[in-house]
Amino acid sequence: MNKNDFIRKVNRLPWADRACSFEAVDCWGLIVLYFRHVTGIEIHQTPDYEAGRDFITCYDGDRVFWVPGNRSEGCIAVFYRGEHPDHVGVVIDGNRCLHSRGRGEGVRIDPLPVLERAFTKTEFLKYGDI
Repeated sequence: MNKNDFIRKVNRLPWADRACSFEAVDCWGLIVLYFRHVTGIEIHQTPDYEAGRDFITCYDGDRVFWVPGNRSEGCIAVFYRGEHPDHVGVVIDGNRCLHSRGRGEGVRIDPLPVLERAFTKTEFLKYGDI
């Protein structure tokens, strides 16, 4: 599936905690689907995600599989509140992010500068497949 077909399929899907399907998806589930269907990569996931652990625990367990990236298509944007990662999305071009925002909002595309203003810090990563 190419990027544009994927975006059409997931845009406006509802958010659901720990969901990773074409019916509903949370922010990390959207990353998993993007890599699976657009790049053909099955990214590593720790058991914490399926076990319903909090986002920070899941992120900390999976962070070792990602390397520093930049604001380019296919990298992920990790948004922080204070010192803690709080949300993720996939960069779909140099200035927009596809993400699943949370309860009541779901999947949408926002300009990266808008998201960066809503959070205290943004980090860009690419999958390292180690």
